[in-house]
Amino acid sequence: MHKVLPFLIFVLFSFSAAAQQTSKDYFRNGNEKFKAGRYQDAIQQYDEVLKLEPRHAATLTNRGVAKDRLRDYRGAIDDFTRAIAANPKYAEAYLSRALTRYNLRDYKAALQDFNKGIELKPKDARAYNNRGLVRYALKDNSGAISDYTKALQLDQNYAEAYYNRGAPRYNIGEKTNACADWTTAKKLGLKEAEPYLKKYCK
Repeated sequence: MHKVLPFLIFVLFSFSAAAQQTSKDYFRNGNEKFKAGRYQDAIQQYDEVLKLEPRHAATLTNRGVAKDRLRDYRGAIDDFTRAIAANPKYAEAYLSRALTRYNLRDYKAALQDFNKGIELKPKDARAYNNRGLVRYALKDNSGAISDYTKALQLDQNYAEAYYNRGAPRYNIGEKTNACADWTTAKKLGLKEAEPYLKKYCK
């Protein structure tokens, strides 16, 4: 299984009227820098937004995602926690904090965050896939399979969910289903499935 990364929020959220244009510009610039892989530069732009709008949940979350990419996991969690304090119903902050906690192998805390994020955003296929990774790490094979299956109900072409579902299926003795999942993942373009097919599906 592979390391997972939080996703950036690109939607422009409402800013207060006085600081609106400047904040939007910094927010947009931060997202552009992030997309270019210039995470430190993105953080600098988000810092400028937060000087004007210190409780702007989307900016706090995006800055946290940028810190996660730089492996500043503690800094990322601080930003996600601040975003949640600013807006307790902001699903992306919970889902992003969950992924960073997963990367830190704090699986129980990650699971709690995923549960909350999914409660707030129940139709997010990625959230179910990523919670499946946590459940798999906690050796809950049936829970992981259930989450990957839910992700695929929401997005039937989700290659990573097929790929991820293969391992817990194999672990509980469902070799045929596991190999079918890895085959589908490969057909959808996920090259990581090939070694599993060669090793377990002869």
